[in-house]
Amino acid sequence: MTRFGLAVLGGVLAQATLLVAVSGMPPHHPTTATTALRVVAIGGIGGFVAAMATDRAPLQAGVATGAIVGVGVGTVFWWALFYADTVGVFHHLHYALATSGVPDEFVVGIPRVIAAVASLLVALAFAVGGLLGSLVVLGRRH
Repeated sequence: MTRFGLAVLGGVLAQATLLVAVSGMPPHHPTTATTALRVVAIGGIGGFVAAMATDRAPLQAGVATGAIVGVGVGTVFWWALFYADTVGVFHHLHYALATSGVPDEFVVGIPRVIAAVASLLVALAFAVGGLLGSLVVLGRRH
């Protein structure tokens, strides 16, 4: 269990490092597709790191890594939309949400639900990335 926990921690730290690096990457306002690709790729790299570092349950390690970071980023993103300035990767996510085509009447009428759905999609994208990263490791081992 300790090795599994350390593997997940390693994947989480890899993702956190990449999030800091991506926060300053141009363009200042990336497209929604670019932002989604970056989120899934970061999740994938974290899942890959976690799966490589554990001998048992590499698939679970990758998914856990992606899910942990995804929930963290999604929660902070939701909070930042209403209570803080969105900077770095949160600004990228905010721009993606603002340009997503959600009708203004929904944004004005039920903003917290819209933000919660966007945050859930962010968390899901990280978890999918973690799954893909761990599948790469499983493919290499067989």
